[in-house]
Amino acid sequence: MRFLALLRKELREGLPWILLAAVALLTIGGFSLRHAVVYKIYDWSRSYFTSGSVVYSNCLTHHTPLHITSSALFLTIIGLGLVLGVRQFWLPYFTGTWPFLIHRSTGRITIIAAKFTAAALGFIISPGLIWAVFFWYASRPGLSTPPPALRTFIEGWLFILLGLVIYLGTALVGLSTARWYTTKIFALAFATIAVIIVFMQWNLIMAFALIIASAAILLLQIIDTFLKREF
Repeated sequence: MRFLALLRKELREGLPWILLAAVALLTIGGFSLRHAVVYKIYDWSRSYFTSGSVVYSNCLTHHTPLHITSSALFLTIIGLGLVLGVRQFWLPYFTGTWPFLIHRSTGRITIIAAKFTAAALGFIISPGLIWAVFFWYASRPGLSTPPPALRTFIEGWLFILLGLVIYLGTALVGLSTARWYTTKIFALAFATIAVIIVFMQWNLIMAFALIIASAAILLLQIIDTFLKREF
C-alpha cells in the first residue's frame, strides 16, 4: 500500500514532463511522418533508379517514412530521461525534502522502487505508445512502399531503453556525494558512452545486451549509494 502511494506521488510529480514529452513527440514526429508520407520521401514505388541498377535489400527495408521520425523519438527520450532523473533525484536535494521522505516509516528500497517504476511507466506511456502508433500508421497498406520492417520498430524501442540508461546516469549523479570537479559527473558520462557504443552496433541482440549491462551497472550503483547515503 505504501508503495502504491509513493508510486502515485511520483507519477503525479512527473506527469507534466511526461505529457510535455508526449506533446513534443506527437507534434514534431507526427509532422515529420506526415511530411514524409505526403511527399513520398523514402517511397521506393517512385523509384529514381535507372533500368538495370542494383538496389540493395537493406536500403528498401531500412529507409522508410518512419525513419525520419526516429530523430524526434531519440531527442524526446533523451530529454525525458534527463528531466525525470533531475526531478526525482536532484530536486529533493535542492529543496531539502530528502530527510522528510527518508525518515518516514517506508523503507528505502520501497522509495527507490516507486521512483524507478514511475520512470519506466513514463517511458512506456509517453514515447513508447506513441512510437507504436507511428509504426502502425506507417505500416498501413498502400501508405508507403515498402512498409517499415519490424526491425525499425525494435530499433525505436532500443532508443527508449537508451533513455532509461540516461535516466539512471542522471539519477546516480544526483545521489553521488562526490564533488562536481571530481567523479560526480562520471555516471552521466558512462551513460553517454553506453549510448554511443549501442549506436555503433548493427546486431540487435548485442545492442540489447549492452543496454542491459549498462543499466545493471548504474542500477546497482544507485541502490548501493541510496541505501548507504546519509541525507
